[in-house]
Parts: sequence; structure tokens; C-alpha cells
Amino acid sequence: MTPTTVDVVVIGAGHNGLVAANYLADAGRSVLVVEASDRIGGFTASQRAIPEAPDHLTHPYSFDPFFWDSFPPAKELQLERHGLKRVRVDPGLVYLDPEDASIGFWEDPRRTAAEIERFSRADARAYLEFAGLLRAFSDVALAYFVSNPARLDRRPLARTARQAWRHRARLRDIASLATGSAAEAIAERFEHPVVRNALHSVAGSTIPNSADGSGAGFLWLANQHRHSHQHPIGGVQSLPDALARRLEGTGGSVQVEAPVAEILVRGGRAVGVRLADGREIEAREAVVASCDPKTALGRLLPGGTLSPELETRVDGIAVRNGGYGQMKVDLAFSGRLSLGRYEKWRGDGLDLRKPMHVLATEAGIERAFARSAAGLLPYDDDWSMWNVIPTGVDPSQAPPDQDNFYCYLAVAPYEPEEAWDVPDAGGHTLRDRAGQSVVRKLSMFYEGVEQLELGRRILNNQDFERLVGASGGNITHVDMTLSRGGPRRPARGLAGYATPVPGLFLGGSGSHPSGGITGAPGYMAAREVLRGEKRRRS
Repeated sequence: MTPTTVDVVVIGAGHNGLVAANYLADAGRSVLVVEASDRIGGFTASQRAIPEAPDHLTHPYSFDPFFWDSFPPAKELQLERHGLKRVRVDPGLVYLDPEDASIGFWEDPRRTAAEIERFSRADARAYLEFAGLLRAFSDVALAYFVSNPARLDRRPLARTARQAWRHRARLRDIASLATGSAAEAIAERFEHPVVRNALHSVAGSTIPNSADGSGAGFLWLANQHRHSHQHPIGGVQSLPDALARRLEGTGGSVQVEAPVAEILVRGGRAVGVRLADGREIEAREAVVASCDPKTALGRLLPGGTLSPELETRVDGIAVRNGGYGQMKVDLAFSGRLSLGRYEKWRGDGLDLRKPMHVLATEAGIERAFARSAAGLLPYDDDWSMWNVIPTGVDPSQAPPDQDNFYCYLAVAPYEPEEAWDVPDAGGHTLRDRAGQSVVRKLSMFYEGVEQLELGRRILNNQDFERLVGASGGNITHVDMTLSRGGPRRPARGLAGYATPVPGLFLGGSGSHPSGGITGAPGYMAAREVLRGEKRRRS
């Protein structure tokens, strides 16, 4: 069997792999992306996966790409020319309080402050000051996020330094926010319980809000004030689909149902991949692994390629999130959900079916983390939820006058004390009970949940690992903690995209800057491939 030969092989057709492939193809390289699944997308895939509702689109692994517009690929790849369609929603995020109140997080922070003023004038003033800090924080962070944390490059460092100098009066507060806890940041500034609950809800962390480093989760909120969110028409899948169309238009290609069995190494250099069916694809310049780094460096590399010390570090890459898991619940409804009582309370005519909703309380978040760490389901009221009604913006995702819905649960048991799918004496599994608990909470906020439900799909970390392949089912590939950021992401000695194996690069969410739908790791990996090849040829 004659091997296929290209300049670059990319492992994984998630959004980061496809971003890297596009930049490499734009630079004149022949590129082949190989994907284990029968369709592209990885964690950004959408599916029609609820048996009782086969015409309802689900988004089982991710939520909408809130961060996409903050990074270079959004502008530079011009995916709108390749079929990507989006609808702007402002406010992009709304907190729903159990007592019918709400707070919208608008692009203009003054509009958010005006809503907070309903509860506290002092908190409204404090919010405008906080929004200024968030802007400064995100200016510095976003400049750093598109730099190589393992190398002192003049231009990226200069960009970061310029932002730091511009916000020099706030640097101490920025450092405190980035390394401290979200709970501290809120307690120091805000008093009203509804305002505090809203801010705890939007902190966006997968660790307790009382933990050091959780304050960095406020980049979610900072992003809301940088640009309002744009929901993709056709669901999250429309992003990788547009990336694939663009790639094919520049001569690159994607092969699905092509799982990689091994990264080929000859003479100490990565030279291609061997697929599970025995086919070999040779890479003249590079292999870019957009799969998680524990898979790339631990399972796909031949044993002994890395030093024993680095093999130990790969084995120790943190993917269990400190024992805190996540869940995703997709639901299909035979009619349209209503938030009538919330819209009545607001009285401003805002259509609350369009933005994302966050549902949580300060005390409930802490209890949910404590119970999840102990292997127990959170109480109904304590689930920390990020919810979207995609059909509120894009009715094409379900039959006429029906809704699809997804609920991302920021914390759930990673290792429950009982198995997820073993029936109890009453015939109900833990998965069943978790779904019922989630639906009970949703029914407190949305009218029609229990009456209109057609079916649901409940996924946990074990499912994410089985279905997508990420080690530990970690949706960000590597834990999002201070100890796994920057020059230590994914591990010491393995940051900076280029690996210790010449010709092998990491370009997935386990690399700097982080997980999330940003395209930044793929973008940076492509730059490093091109930089390395230029140096090799000179």
C-alpha cells in the first residue's frame, strides 16, 4: 500500500484542527485532516440524537461560541464567505433569579448597570467600576493569549506590554482578580443578594468560586462587554462546517472515519500517522495534533519517544478537574417555552428566548461543588446552569412552533458514589434521577418544561470520553487551573505548541490559551509550524 504524502497531517477535525489546517493551506501547504468520528466537529459537533424527537437538533458537547469574535480567526478567515451565518443578540447573557427578577448583561456595561440600579444604586456604581477593570483585564489577557508562552517573542510580548502599560494603574487589581477568587471579587464590591447571585452565576468557573484562580472566570463577563454574542444559524456545527468548506476551497481535505493508531516517528522526527486500518499518511513538514495532549503524547506516540521524565509529566496531565465533573442536558419540546413572568417583571419588551440564561445562587454554587466532590448529585435548587433556547433565534433547528434546548451544568459528580447507569430497586438510574432533578429546576423558570417535553439526552464526562475521545472526558482537554496555564499548559516542558519531538505540534484546547471555542490554539500551532519550517529551510 503506497502511503499518501502531504506537507501537514492534522489529527482531529474539531474547530482548532480545522483552524490550523486553514492557516497552513493559506500558506501554500498541502494539508490533510484526519478525524476518527464519522463527522467533523469534535466537541463542536451538533447531532439529531434524541430518539423521541429525531427532527430536533442537539448540541451535546459545547455551548455557543461566545469567545470566537475575540480572536484572530474570526476576522481573518472570513467564514461568512463560506456559509457561516449568525444572528447578533444583545444582551447575550441574562441572569434569571428564582423570584422572577433578571439582570441582562449587555454589550454596553452602562445598560447592565442601569438594570442593577433596580436593586442597588451603590451596586450599579460599583458595577461600572468593575466593568472597567474587566475591560483592562481582558485587554491584557487577550494580547497574552495569542503569544507563545514558552518563548520570549518580541512582537507578542510588546503587544502584551503595551496593554499592560496602558492599564498600569489597574495592574495590581488585574493580578488580584486573575489569581484570587471570584467570591472575594464579588464580596468586596457588591451588597444586594440578587446582584451577588448574578455575578456568581456568570463567573463561569469549573472550580468553586471560593477557590484561588476562579476570578479569572470573569473573562466570560468581560467578553460580553467587548462584543455582543452572535448565535450561529444551524447550531454550533455550522462553525466547523464553514471551516471545512473553506479548507476544501483552498485545496485541503478532510477524511472522516479515519482514527489514528500511531504517530510515525523516524530518526527522532514525526513524519506522519498510521491509521487504524493500516494506511499510512506521510507528512513532509509536520503533524499537528488537535486532539488532547494526553492522547497525542501518551497514546499515539510510540513508547520511548519521550524521555522518561516527560512521559511521567504526560501521564500526570490534569484532566479530572479536581474531581468536579460537568454535564450536558439536551431537551426537545413539542411547543414553545415561555419566560412570560420574567418578561412581565422586566416590562421592557426584551425577548428573553434569545439570550443565554444563567441560573444559580451564591450559596447553591458552593453546595453543588461540595456535593459533586463527594460523588453526590446537587440538590434541585443548587444546579449551576447555562441554558440556551437555540430555536429562540433559529427556528430551523426544530419543527415549526417547537423548541430545542440545552443546559450546560457547570458542576456535577465526576465519580459518583453509584454508577450512572445501574438501575436502583425502583428501576431508575442515577442518570435518570439527574435528568429529573435538572428538569424540576428548569420548570421553576420556564413555563411548559414538563408539559411539552418530548425527550432528553443526558451526557457526563464518561460519555464525553467515550463519544469524543478526550482523556477523562475533559471538555477543555486539560484542567483550567492556575497550575495548568501559560508555560505550564499542558505540562512543564510541553507548552508552546512545538513538542520535544521535531515535526510534532500540539494545537488543541489543551494548549495555551485554553479551552472554549476560540480557534486560538489552532491558530498559534499553525504559526509555529510555519515558523519552524522557515527556520529549518534557512
